[in-house]
Amino acid sequence: MGIPYSKQINLAFDQVTPLVAAGFKVLQTTKNITFLLAAIQVLTALFLFLILITLLGLIITVSPDLEEERKTLVTPVVKGIVESVVRYAEWLKVGVWIVGVGVAVGGMAGWWVTREGVGKVTAVGVEVGGDVET
Repeated sequence: MGIPYSKQINLAFDQVTPLVAAGFKVLQTTKNITFLLAAIQVLTALFLFLILITLLGLIITVSPDLEEERKTLVTPVVKGIVESVVRYAEWLKVGVWIVGVGVAVGGMAGWWVTREGVGKVTAVGVEVGGDVET
């Protein structure tokens, strides 16, 4: 009586093992996604801070009552930015080209990778879904 029971346990382990492996793969992917989300949150906070500084500079620039603050704060910053752009204009062009090419290549790669798998989900090497009607 013990032999069929252990065969059933072994059969159950054989069925569960691929699911555990797939779960571990999902866990690793989730871990990678958390790092990506953390980086996105840091960049979002940085961009929001830059937007805040820009809006404060715009308010100081536009308001006629804040002329002294404009001369003290905004004018030196704008002069520094213009001098940097003039000094590093060639490097700025190269940077813009690198970003443009990166966006183009990334867009093409994303399109190429996702063009075939629309509507199909695979789990442990078995196709689960078929074509999805829209």
